[in-house]
Amino acid sequence: MEIEALKPGNVHLFADGHGMSAAQFMTSAEVSSAPLTDPRLPVGQRMLEAVRATRLAVATNTNLGIILLAGPLLCAAEMTGPPLHYNWLHDNRLHDNLDAVLREMSMDDTRAVFEAIVAAAPGGLGEAANDVRREPKVHLLEAMREAA
Repeated sequence: MEIEALKPGNVHLFADGHGMSAAQFMTSAEVSSAPLTDPRLPVGQRMLEAVRATRLAVATNTNLGIILLAGPLLCAAEMTGPPLHYNWLHDNRLHDNLDAVLREMSMDDTRAVFEAIVAAAPGGLGEAANDVRREPKVHLLEAMREAA
């Protein structure tokens, strides 16, 4: 739906831009969805495989931000379902599950996310104390806090 919205200055169905087309975004969504939802893969590997699938299909970075957002959210959503007497108004489960997913990410997950970022080759990637182009020395959350 996002690609169907008219967004001046950005890529959408009515205009290409930044060397990318709406078709590339649609293809990216299609090819990245399988690895992002593969329950056999840990969260970091899901994101790395989604970026690899995107690069293979469209040869550009169309969805790194979406992948970095969706990977942990999808893992959190896959966690235990609602109890028998469920109250949607007071549900903090997704928030709590997301917190758990992020805290429990391993150094292998961090390494995979770093590799995914490098493979996506986003524009404007600067250098940081915990640079994604080097072996991670800290947990992903700490590296992201520093990068913010």
